[in-house]
Amino acid sequence: MRTFLAAPPVSAFAMVMGLSGLSLAWTKFSHISQLVYAQVFALVFGLLAAFVFIVLALGLLRKQIQAPQKLIEEWNHPVKSSFFGAISVGVCLLSAVIFPHSAKVPEVVWVAGASLHLLAMLAVLNAWVHRESLQASHACPVRFIPAVGNVVIPLGGVKLGYIETSWFFFGVGLIFWIVLLSLVMYRLMFVQPALPDRLKPTMAIFLAPPTVAFSSWLSLTGQTGEQPLDSVGHILIAIGFFFAFFLLTQFKKFAQLPFFMSWWAYSFPSASFTIAAFNYATFTPAAIYIAYAAFVFTTILIVGLFVRTLMAIHMKDPQWVD
Repeated sequence: MRTFLAAPPVSAFAMVMGLSGLSLAWTKFSHISQLVYAQVFALVFGLLAAFVFIVLALGLLRKQIQAPQKLIEEWNHPVKSSFFGAISVGVCLLSAVIFPHSAKVPEVVWVAGASLHLLAMLAVLNAWVHRESLQASHACPVRFIPAVGNVVIPLGGVKLGYIETSWFFFGVGLIFWIVLLSLVMYRLMFVQPALPDRLKPTMAIFLAPPTVAFSSWLSLTGQTGEQPLDSVGHILIAIGFFFAFFLLTQFKKFAQLPFFMSWWAYSFPSASFTIAAFNYATFTPAAIYIAYAAFVFTTILIVGLFVRTLMAIHMKDPQWVD
């Protein structure tokens, strides 16, 4: 365990995204159910997400000081480099998690996260454009993290009053989602060899962009369910449901895979789908049953992933974290 915590891989920040997403899902559930214990669970998962972030950030800082070449190797890696965007996305999600519990802290965290994400996005995009070693076979759903992570930022930004800044990030995220979706689908369908087993769980990331964009769109446009859902909202949630159905058809193949760090790719997309389903239920009440089912599944999934991760760290499993 000490080895992992001393020099965690940058991909481990997907854990922060998943746990923060679960906290936000429980917060949404608490608003709908009016159950006190739901707020407690939301707080517990939020604190856990913050604790994991601090531990990973300190470990990353230690790795930068003691073994900077390992961090450089991750940055130069055609796939792992995209996970650097997970750091800033995690910070922005933590801002949304903290929002119900503090007046000043969320704004500081959000500004830091949004600024960091802009820098990360520019750095990663420059690397993609100028890195001569990149090939079509390197494209995979992980690419969505730094680019489409922009649509996460309005979740906290709108509540804090940063409307124009939130629109900026939302627009950038939306256009890059369209571009990267085309590139990744092309790679999956026409480029050989097929996606390696270690990266197959990342296909779950397909679910995140439309569902997060749906929730952000509602916040940006101020739709609360008092009026019918607009056309853009219908399109975004429909795409989200489609990818949910698509991933269900992959369940048997996913279940046969060994445990890798990439399994955390299931976590945040599941949470974002749950939150989107709860939001959609305010316009279409029948969707509440889908939201409850997704909520139960997401809670079991992320708690299970966290326990399984602790087991892998304790057993010093060499393959799960590579």
